Amino acid sequence: LLHHMPVRRLQAEAIRDAILAVSGRLDRNLYGPGVPTHRTAFMTGRGARASGPLDGDGRRSIYGTVYRNFLSPFMLTFDQPSPFGPKGRRSVSNVPAQALVLMNDPFVIEQSEIWAKKSLAGEELSDRERISHMYESATGRIPGDSHIELLQSFLDQQSELHGARDERAWADLAHALYNLKDFIYLN
Repeated sequence: LLHHMPVRRLQAEAIRDAILAVSGRLDRNLYGPGVPTHRTAFMTGRGARASGPLDGDGRRSIYGTVYRNFLSPFMLTFDQPSPFGPKGRRSVSNVPAQALVLMNDPFVIEQSEIWAKKSLAGEELSDRERISHMYESATGRIPGDSHIELLQSFLDQQSELHGARDERAWADLAHALYNLKDFIYLN
């Protein structure tokens, strides 16, 4: 009956961890101290604590400290439960703010740049092979020719926009792959 399985979105922690894993920044070490939440300029108020690094030192989301006055906007957008009381079941929403966070959050942009550098480093691959590898890393599927051609076209446009096929164009491609529905939904 797997053909009846409903499509479901990953939880906030899994999305953040997947972004770190694909970019190569995920620290898989177990245990250790919690990592403070990165505070934006808008996160002010009573009980302020020191701001943590934007990527949480690459640690898994379960190691992020939770302060009631300073909750991660990224995590809240993807329905992380608020710590104000018990929660029997997580809510699962599909709202425009989620797409906006994936497009504009500094954490996602930073991880896109890191992923692009990682993809360009190492062995020499053709653009087509590199695109295929990035797509497979993001979605878990081998891309078809139409997907590769579409992403190649996007890369060409971004290269023209930046004036060269460099890390910026590849970071834009990585950012686009993070924004695929296949990245945050299980089918």
